[in-house]
Amino acid sequence: MTKRSSSEAGEDQRSKGSKKKGRLGKIIKRTLVIGVSAVLLIVGTTFFLARSEPSYWKEHQRFIAETSPTRMQALANEVEAKIDELSNLGLEEAQNKRGEVESWMQSLTRPTDQPTDDGQATEEKQETVRPEDVKINVEKKMTLTNEQLAAIVQTRFDDWMKERGYERPKEMQDPMVAVQDDDLVMAFRLESGSFSAVISGKFYVEILDNGMAELTLRRFLVGQLPVPSDMLGEHLRSASGGDSRMQQIGEWLGKLQFIEIKPVLEIENRRRARIMDYKIIKDGLELSVRVQDHKTYKSMNEALAGVPTD
Repeated sequence: MTKRSSSEAGEDQRSKGSKKKGRLGKIIKRTLVIGVSAVLLIVGTTFFLARSEPSYWKEHQRFIAETSPTRMQALANEVEAKIDELSNLGLEEAQNKRGEVESWMQSLTRPTDQPTDDGQATEEKQETVRPEDVKINVEKKMTLTNEQLAAIVQTRFDDWMKERGYERPKEMQDPMVAVQDDDLVMAFRLESGSFSAVISGKFYVEILDNGMAELTLRRFLVGQLPVPSDMLGEHLRSASGGDSRMQQIGEWLGKLQFIEIKPVLEIENRRRARIMDYKIIKDGLELSVRVQDHKTYKSMNEALAGVPTD
């Protein structure tokens, strides 16, 4: 058996080294291809989620498109009629009772039609009961459907904001409120230049023993993409091509992580409707509302605040 020359051995080593480098190169290329594909997939998925619309937004837009202005107004009127019922609770009964008591007292002293000096009978005058003086402290149930919520926001929201000194930014279009699962959903379309996306906030609502309500943000979404609230401003600014106005809107939205409000609605006849509890129902919201006259409401507020009462 003949020995291999040193040159042949060197060629073998070089051949093996070349094959190793070839395999290594293929591995690196494959890794790069996989890495780039993964990045493109993530970017593509992120872009798709950010540009896509949540199901509740699509349902809302379909409802808006399919509902006539007349029907929309009728739905909003239904909500106002429910509030009017709270404003007028017990007024008719109080008026009737006042009239019955006065008639009974008058019948004990003189005839209903007692002649005057000129011989003509006087007509009894019945004083009316002032609505704000009627005591009321009752709890009632009030149901609002998603359609009624949508109609109220669609027809009354801007006027309600203006009455309180707020102007909706032109970038915030088509605001909506709905309930989904256990969350209160607030959403709108944000438009600025070439940027367009649906911005949503999902909130958990808790009514506290002190009469206050806490709205805790579960998450913000740009389209269907969850975005941390502390990154929302920068995300919107970057997505819109550096628009500083979008940064400001994002930072403003980020402040909505936690909201504490007094869940009280001022209604007619100096009454207040205080939301005591709520329940998410199918496609809507059931509210437990305590209706109080202004004096009873004041007393309850003082009691909740720990103010000593006589």
